[in-house]
Amino acid sequence: MNFQDTYSTLQTILTQVNNDSDLFVQVLHHQQLSYLSYSQITTVEFCQQRYYLQYILDQQPDPLPDYFTKGKLLHQLIAQSYQGDMDGAVVSLEGLQAQLAASDEFCDRAHLLNALNLHQQHRWQVERVLAVEHPFAILLAEDLPPLVGVIDLVLRDGDAIILVDHKTGRNFYPYDELQVAIYAHYIRSIYPDYDCRLYYDHYRWVNNLQRIRKPAFQRTMVQMQPALDALYRQRISAAAGVIQCLREGAAPSHTGECFRCPFQKNCKFSYRK
Repeated sequence: MNFQDTYSTLQTILTQVNNDSDLFVQVLHHQQLSYLSYSQITTVEFCQQRYYLQYILDQQPDPLPDYFTKGKLLHQLIAQSYQGDMDGAVVSLEGLQAQLAASDEFCDRAHLLNALNLHQQHRWQVERVLAVEHPFAILLAEDLPPLVGVIDLVLRDGDAIILVDHKTGRNFYPYDELQVAIYAHYIRSIYPDYDCRLYYDHYRWVNNLQRIRKPAFQRTMVQMQPALDALYRQRISAAAGVIQCLREGAAPSHTGECFRCPFQKNCKFSYRK
């Protein structure tokens, strides 16, 4: 199957699952298709061994880091909040807090409660919420595998389409222009007459909002640089080549930066068993 055929298949799957991001990911998990995601690209760039464990052996970090669970829960709760806007049903902070309390996930609840308070303070007030957890596929070039992803939030405000990606962590960190480029290419392909803007809403995990010295929330507007398109495509192409070799049985290398890797206890190379 060539990349154009793969892209057509991905579009068919999106239609079949009615653009449900969870179902889309589940279906892709059982498909033998040559596609890439931003996460796959950055994972193989970070460490081939981590890619091998995560995407070829289909392992999960053991134990699962607390920040994995917290990040996923916060994304789900924020998505429900904006989904309420789409459905014409206001989801209150108290309602989100109740859903968190009912969750049986084991993680730091104080961090999440603080993040929900920050969300309520900084939530977007725009003309219309177009999509929440929006899955997509795009073919940037005939010689590159299709790219798939999920955009956390798509908004319309006047003549602008606003894309929002939610980030979580102990600290704020710089954005990656490749992710911006992928999202912007996709949204401009379906909204060619609108200005496209992309923001990162970053929530920093804190224990007490009243005792912090630096902000716990940061909204950053990010921009794609068309002059760097060739560099973006070079990164995608290089990652695709390495991933193809790994899937064909090549031995993965490793970076040695095990202290940054959640798979360090799964990995035969790690020195932090």
